[in-house]
Amino acid sequence: MQAATVILADGDFPVQPQPLAALRRARRIVCCDGAARKLRDFGLEPAAVVGDMDSLPATIRRAYGSRVVRDAGQDDNDLSKAFRYCLQQGWRNLVVLGATGLREDHTLGNISLLADFAREARVIMLTDTGEFRPLLKSSRLPCKPGQGVSIFSFDPATAITSRGLKYPLRRLRLSRWWQAALNEAEGRSFDLQFTGGPLLVYSLYTRRTAATRRS
Repeated sequence: MQAATVILADGDFPVQPQPLAALRRARRIVCCDGAARKLRDFGLEPAAVVGDMDSLPATIRRAYGSRVVRDAGQDDNDLSKAFRYCLQQGWRNLVVLGATGLREDHTLGNISLLADFAREARVIMLTDTGEFRPLLKSSRLPCKPGQGVSIFSFDPATAITSRGLKYPLRRLRLSRWWQAALNEAEGRSFDLQFTGGPLLVYSLYTRRTAATRRS
């Protein structure tokens, strides 16, 4: 993966090799508020800390001085503020880490923001189990044979057709989140064709096990 700007949110700090590798080779790291403390404990330093500073200890706030960018607005969350800050700096190759875990409502909100972020930057989200990638147009995605794939739509009117998945989608319109989840890649790439969108594609890092296969 090309070195990117990492936005580290204040959810569960990553522990698996894939997100940790992205963190270690990041061009720079922008922390959402209290995530700066977790990053410092990990042994790395942020290029900036963005948010309303309601969860950043005063000692760390003082230590980072001019790197702290306070945005007290309540119309959006710290992840959105960090994203806007990155755009202002001209950083448009972004990887989001630490955006899941802890509170489920925060997790859902953070994941849904990818659809908005994708209109202005190249962005993916890595968790400890897989990768979320937003799609604004029909695409071919690389994969591994047997890799677990789930597809979510933000617009139930969008008809989706797939090629290269074990359970084909044939102009399927997704009115529920579960309808195109728990699929499986058959080869080293798969195609998703649609007009409208956006879509959100989740891919497991590893092959699906029997416990996660469809019944």
